[in-house]
Amino acid sequence: MATILGIDLGSFSVKVARIEQGFRTVHLASIEEERVPEPGDGTPLPSPIRRHEISLNSELAQAEEPTAEVPVDSLLDRQMRALMTILGRQKIRAESCAIGISEDLTLRLVEMPLSDPKKVAQTLPFELAGQLMDDLEGHVVDQLPANAPSGSGSSLWLAGCARQSVVESRILSMSPLGLDPKVCGATALATAALWVQSKSGAMPQKDLPLWVIDIGHRMTHVCALAAHPKRVGQVLVQFARTIPRGGLQITESLSKHLSIGLIAAEKLKHENGLSDFTNPTVAKLIRESLKPLLRDLRQTLAAYGSRFGCEPKTLFVTGGSAQLHGLQDYLSEELGVPVQPLLPPSGATWLGPAVRGEMPAGESMTFGEGGASRTYVSSTALVHRWPTGTAAVGLGLGAALGGPNFNFRKGELAFRTDYAMLREKAPLLFGFAAALIASVGIWAYASLQQLEKESERLRLQLITESTALFGEARTDGRQVSNELQAALTQDKVQGQSVPQVSVLDLLEDISAASPSSNASGPARLDVIELHIRPKKTDLKATCASAQYVDDLAANLGKIPCFRKVQKGKVLTLKNTGPDGKPVEVKQFALEIETTCP
Repeated sequence: MATILGIDLGSFSVKVARIEQGFRTVHLASIEEERVPEPGDGTPLPSPIRRHEISLNSELAQAEEPTAEVPVDSLLDRQMRALMTILGRQKIRAESCAIGISEDLTLRLVEMPLSDPKKVAQTLPFELAGQLMDDLEGHVVDQLPANAPSGSGSSLWLAGCARQSVVESRILSMSPLGLDPKVCGATALATAALWVQSKSGAMPQKDLPLWVIDIGHRMTHVCALAAHPKRVGQVLVQFARTIPRGGLQITESLSKHLSIGLIAAEKLKHENGLSDFTNPTVAKLIRESLKPLLRDLRQTLAAYGSRFGCEPKTLFVTGGSAQLHGLQDYLSEELGVPVQPLLPPSGATWLGPAVRGEMPAGESMTFGEGGASRTYVSSTALVHRWPTGTAAVGLGLGAALGGPNFNFRKGELAFRTDYAMLREKAPLLFGFAAALIASVGIWAYASLQQLEKESERLRLQLITESTALFGEARTDGRQVSNELQAALTQDKVQGQSVPQVSVLDLLEDISAASPSSNASGPARLDVIELHIRPKKTDLKATCASAQYVDDLAANLGKIPCFRKVQKGKVLTLKNTGPDGKPVEVKQFALEIETTCP
C-alpha cells in the first residue's frame, strides 16, 4: 500500500494529511498539524533549503527586489521545521507527496476561441501575458476547463500562473526531508478533490453550484464548484480567487484597539468570537475587522453571478479562522447565501473506516449537525483537525485520484520518478518471482511425468495391436502407419477400397435432412420404402404437401454423398389420420445417385 502526503504549508501552521492508496482503494489515514515556529525560535535548517528560497515568500521581504543576502529565518524555513517535526512523529516513509502554493500565484478566467486542451495550452500563455501586461518568461502556466465548450468552439478556462523560482523553491525545500512532490498545485483549488469518488463519484446535482471558502491565517481562498457538463457525477472548478485577508487581520485589530499583545488577542478572538453575550466590544471589533473581507466576498459573488448567471446555492466554510463562534451566521446574513461548515461529503469512499449508524461509545466522534446526516470516524484526532486540514486532505486526494487542480511541475520542473517504490518492494518482488518460477517448474515436472505414463501406455498398446496384425511386435508407430497406408492404397487400386461411409451413416444423414415441418404446416412424413445401394438410393414415402417434397429433395441434394436427386410423380391419396379420420396425403418417390464408395 502506497503512502501519499498532502502538505499544506500555512503561515500559522503546517498540516499534513496521510493518504493510504492500495489496489482500487484510497482512504484518509490521519491529519497532523504543527504550529509554525516564531522567527528566531529554533535552529534554522541546513543551507540547501535557504539557498533556493525566494525572498518573496519571506516575511522579511516587502516590495523590494531580493538581495544577494538570503534571509536566514524566513517563513519557508520555519515551515520546513514544522514539517520536519510532523514527519518525525509519523515515522512513515511516503512514496509521494503533493504541496500547494497560496502566495505568488495568479488566477484568471480566460475565454479562448479554442476548445482543444493541447492547443489551449500552447496559446494560453500569450493570452494571459496580454491580460497581466507582463512577460511570462520564467513563469509556469497551467489551466483547467471552467465550462463546456460552446457550439462556436470557444471555451472558458481557469488559468494559474506561478513564478518558476517559487515552484522550484518549494520543490527543493522538500529535498532535505527526503520528499519529492509529485504535484505542486494551488491551495485555493485543493478542496475540489474532496468530491472525487464521493458516492460512486457522484454528487447530488441539486447541491451545485457551491462555494468552498477557506479562511486561513493570512489568506482566504474561494473555490467555486459546478457539475461537469460531460462527466456525469463529476465536478469542475468554475472560479477561484485568493484574498489576502484572514484571521491575522482580526488578531491585529484586537491587539491595536485593546492595547494587548498578539498572543492575548488571538486567545480572546477564539474565546469570544462574534458573541455579544460574552463581550460585546470584542464582537464589535471582530465585525469591523471582517468588513474588508466581506467587501471582497461581495465583489467576488457579483463577478461570479455576472459571468455564470447564477449564484452558489451554499457556501461551505473551512479553515482555522472559520471556526470563530457565530461566523457562519454572520456571513450568511451579510452575503444572503446559506453558509455551512465544510464536512466530508456524504458517502465519501476515501474516509477510510467511516461507518454509518449508531456511534460506538467512546470510540468515535461525529461530523454534522444534530438533525443532519452523520458520518462517524473512529479517530478523534482526525475529527479535531478536519476543519484546518481540509486543504491538506484535498491535495493528497488530488495526487491519489487526480482531482481538479493545477500541477506546476512542468518542463524542466517535471516530476521524474526514481523508482524508489520499486526498489523498496524489490525483496517482495524477487520472492514472488522465485515462488512463481518454482511453481512453474513443479507443474512442468508433473506434466512431464504424466506424459511419460501416457507414452508408455500407448507403446504397450502398439505392441499388442501390431502383434495381432503382423504376427510380430512393432514399436515404430510411423513405420506401422506407412505400411497400413500402403495397403489401403493397393486395395483401392484393385477396386477393394474400404467404404468411406456406411448405410447407417447415410440413413442418419437422410433423417437429419428431413424437416419436421415447412411453411405449409407439419410434414407428416411416412417412409414406405427405402433402398440404399452402393450407387443408388430409392425412397418412397408420403407427406402432407407437394411443397414438402421439393424442400426434402433440396435438403437431400446438400448431403455430400448425394450428387443428383430425381423426383418422380407426386400422387394424391386418401390415408387415415391419427384420429381415425380420412386425410389427404402426397405420395412421392425419389431416386438419388450416390457417389461415396
